[in-house]
Amino acid sequence: MKSLRQMVLVSVVILSALAGCGGSGTGTAAISVACPGMNLVEILSDIDTNTTWRTNTVYVIRAWDFYVNATLVIEPGVIIKFHPTEGPGITLGGAGTIVAQGTAASPIIFTSFRDDASGCDNNGDGIATAPAARDWGGVDTNGLNGSTFNYTAFYYGGNDAYTTTLRISTGSWATITNSTFAFNDGSDASGGYGVLDASGASAQTVITDNVFYGNVRPLSVSVEYNIDDSNTFHNPNNAAQTNTYNGIFVESLNHITSQIIWEETEVAFVIDDNDFWINSGSTLTFGNDVVLKFRPDSTIVLADGVSALVNYDGAGVAFTSYKDDTLKGDTNADLGATTPAPGDWNGIYDDTVIVAPFYFAWGNIFYDAIH
Repeated sequence: MKSLRQMVLVSVVILSALAGCGGSGTGTAAISVACPGMNLVEILSDIDTNTTWRTNTVYVIRAWDFYVNATLVIEPGVIIKFHPTEGPGITLGGAGTIVAQGTAASPIIFTSFRDDASGCDNNGDGIATAPAARDWGGVDTNGLNGSTFNYTAFYYGGNDAYTTTLRISTGSWATITNSTFAFNDGSDASGGYGVLDASGASAQTVITDNVFYGNVRPLSVSVEYNIDDSNTFHNPNNAAQTNTYNGIFVESLNHITSQIIWEETEVAFVIDDNDFWINSGSTLTFGNDVVLKFRPDSTIVLADGVSALVNYDGAGVAFTSYKDDTLKGDTNADLGATTPAPGDWNGIYDDTVIVAPFYFAWGNIFYDAIH
């Protein structure tokens, strides 16, 4: 609940772009400093009416528990910086929607207050501080539909309070395209969520043509969601720079109840559920060279038997242990400290049979309970 003071507080302080980039403040608590040729706006309270953030402007979030309760349109080239203690994130509320439409030449950047490479030295401390993962929290759609992030970039987010840098909350949908996620944390105690967390997102969500590198876990998705082969899981300028746990982490607590297609080939899909069901009348279709890796006690249950997995025997398709570094790399990020072994996961269960064997024993199934 916002205090009366917060509700009536003027929401922005506009500083002249002519102030230069030097500044007299020290440390991250210093007042924000404008960049030459750019406007600077400090956000001090919630957005409750339809608002546009203008190009050629740095916006510094200095409002704790900051809510967007109306439509926020963000123009190309806008830079949004988050103060580490005074304004670590954005949450949608009310009728909140973010429409962030950047361009390839002028992306919209969400980043740390300490990030001098974006905008300039807006915290006015010279080189006393450098940006790092967890400098700020994240953007949470909070169950509201229709936000768009096109040609955006998310840097140095994912602190303890938010855990992920961009969350498409349970049951909601958004469009995330042509965007970059780099140097974010976003891990949690269970180790399942990506810095782009769509693990609760509805099937209308679009996640295509994005780039992930330097993150802890790049992407988590719901079983309801189709994944094509357009996303990139390394730095386009340095193929060796990937993500710590370089995979797509699948939230499979719900069952597949429709026709789902997985086509990503650069990284593996990681399954962590002892009963991952594909319900009767539903299918999961694989593109060639798709790999699924399974954590301990994980099982796929096929209500309609083998017909539920389309192209399960396609070229390069495989089902294996989370510890198996030979397929799609070291997904569990232990640098080979663990090796795969029979029984690492349960297997693929045929729910149509009443007499053993209940589990499939295809040649592309590795390290399950019967191999």
